[in-house]
Amino acid sequence: MFDRVMGGLVGFAIGDAMGVTTEFMSPEEIKERFGEVREILGGGVFGFDCGETSDDTAMTIAVAKGIIANSENPIEEMGKQFMKWRNTRPKDIGITIAATFRNYQGDWFQAAEATDRDLGMSGGNGTLMRCLPIALAYSNTEKIDKISTLQSKMTHQEDAASEACVLYNRIAKRLLQGEELKGAIAAEIKNTEYDLDYRKKPDCPPSGYVVHSLKWVFYWLLNKNSFQDVIIGAVNMGNDSDTIAAIAGGLKGLEVGYSKLPAKHVNKLQDLNILEELAEVICVIRDKDTSIIQENQAEYLQELSALTIQSYELAEQGDPSLAMMKPLKEKMFLYRAALREDENDFIQKYEKWRKVQNRLKRSQRLLDLGAPAIIIQHELDWLRLEAEHLKQIHSGIEPQYTNEELDELESLRQLELDMDKDMKDQGFIE
Repeated sequence: MFDRVMGGLVGFAIGDAMGVTTEFMSPEEIKERFGEVREILGGGVFGFDCGETSDDTAMTIAVAKGIIANSENPIEEMGKQFMKWRNTRPKDIGITIAATFRNYQGDWFQAAEATDRDLGMSGGNGTLMRCLPIALAYSNTEKIDKISTLQSKMTHQEDAASEACVLYNRIAKRLLQGEELKGAIAAEIKNTEYDLDYRKKPDCPPSGYVVHSLKWVFYWLLNKNSFQDVIIGAVNMGNDSDTIAAIAGGLKGLEVGYSKLPAKHVNKLQDLNILEELAEVICVIRDKDTSIIQENQAEYLQELSALTIQSYELAEQGDPSLAMMKPLKEKMFLYRAALREDENDFIQKYEKWRKVQNRLKRSQRLLDLGAPAIIIQHELDWLRLEAEHLKQIHSGIEPQYTNEELDELESLRQLELDMDKDMKDQGFIE
């Protein structure tokens, strides 16, 4: 499940990051300037850094966080995340969404109605571009349809937008169940306005109008076999290339899985860590009521701490076990799901949780590589220590490192900096 969920989110972000370069350009302009865009380059009209993503990925992350905060009724939580993102002054906000932000006075649906009156339309692709996490977090079709529609109506009043979200997420649901992409598309578009002969290019521009966007998404998905070719095709059409490439990349990434996405693109993404975190959390909360998970925050932390101690003791006895990693990881992300961003001490808890999680990843990696037992034991001792510090923070105690631990942390930090420099010098990372 994780490989597909992560594949969908990261595939989406790759399409976004590659597409920002050619957004609003014509195919002729792209050809004259680049020949063909095949890599993540950054730039574009908004001057994105290489590997930086646009509002498409930012709002997708906001939808995922809204679901995690309240899986049973996520709309208001999504709205809080939208406003939090807007307050970061992003480089780009779509016209319809920007208007809805201006109209918002406490009721998202009234704001969307006002926007539709103001603009005379609200059928852009701004809700289609962010709806994928809904299909990842729920398995019930009726619930997916309902939440897909509601999250669309928050900012875009037109039915065309919400209908596209429902269609897209029904296809995504099929892919999570293991269906083949082309068959899933064919099954869901039957007898809809998208039921076309996609051996021919759509007779519309690859624009921001949601119907046009989705037709081009289907065209690339049905005419290209590899993830890379789907993204390259969408990106080099220009116009609303970042959104079309992202939407297509989300479905293709779901089909192929994270492990088969091109590493050269994955490693450039600035949002990779947060996407991985969200994918892990979505997998542990899928079809669960997160309000109940939040009530058990202290219990998950206690179980996590106990498991780190048990893992260290096993390693001390010469029996470091891969089998311990699965329950550790589950409790790790259940605890993360239980954290609420409106808690007063959220940042302190979250930052320490990240340290625990990084230690767990390092321990997993060492076990996978078959590292010497003494090294694994040492890493698991640090994992145990960081988990104990997290418990202290949870109890209102400020944790302290010994001087010896501080010296080791500084040595490890310098070692990691040196390793990054070596990898850059050798061209492995940019």
